[in-house]
Amino acid sequence: MAPEYIYYEQPLNELVRTCLRLEYLADLLQYHLKTPKAGSVHAALDTLLDILQILDRPDIKTKFISEFRRYIENFQQFKNNPAVNNSSLNLALNELNTLIELLQPKYGKFAHTTRENSFIANMRQYFLTPGSTCNADTPHYHHWMNLPAEKHQSYLKLWTSDLDEPYKAVNLLLKLARESTQSQKLIAENGFYQKPLAPNRSCPLVRVGLDRNGLVFPVMSLGRHRLVIHFFNSAVDERPQQVHDNIPFILMD
Repeated sequence: MAPEYIYYEQPLNELVRTCLRLEYLADLLQYHLKTPKAGSVHAALDTLLDILQILDRPDIKTKFISEFRRYIENFQQFKNNPAVNNSSLNLALNELNTLIELLQPKYGKFAHTTRENSFIANMRQYFLTPGSTCNADTPHYHHWMNLPAEKHQSYLKLWTSDLDEPYKAVNLLLKLARESTQSQKLIAENGFYQKPLAPNRSCPLVRVGLDRNGLVFPVMSLGRHRLVIHFFNSAVDERPQQVHDNIPFILMD
């Protein structure tokens, strides 16, 4: 039976790192939204507030636009190349141009409507302090938590719909980054691997795949000129130590 892999990702720039965090939070949010119990409702709202905190950065739209324009410039070089499917290329270019238009700074920050909601704005400060959403500190929140489940779902559906725009950008950028990688099977001798990086590389992401049944995890270090990977044991009851075995892995970069 072919092994199943766990993939670990290391970004080469801060925008891709931000997108990976937003993707992770979106998965958490969707998980909690599927369970209409009080604990999941609280966790969903907490996750939504984390997402809004990340999206509050004033420069994030500009960074997306800059990165998408870089992809457009790269893609334009492949036009009329007989080895490239021009129909797929034009679809990608149209999608990038549409998103750039959508993300123009004149539209303001992401999720503006939800961020300016009075209940959300008030709750943000309380969620910063552990335990301060108890009924003694926030009777308004205590009342909200005791609303019928369908009310919670209605509010959360409304607030999360405001995330559609930023997540179009997040999903497209991560899709482009992941599809830009090339896969190869390698061996890390004595739990260590390194390789030089081309100074003009365009791929903003490195991915490492390991057998799901293995007992190691990678720690990646990326500089301007090289990639270094150390493999550590995955024990949770002691401090991880670098392994000195030969580790088979998949490198996508």
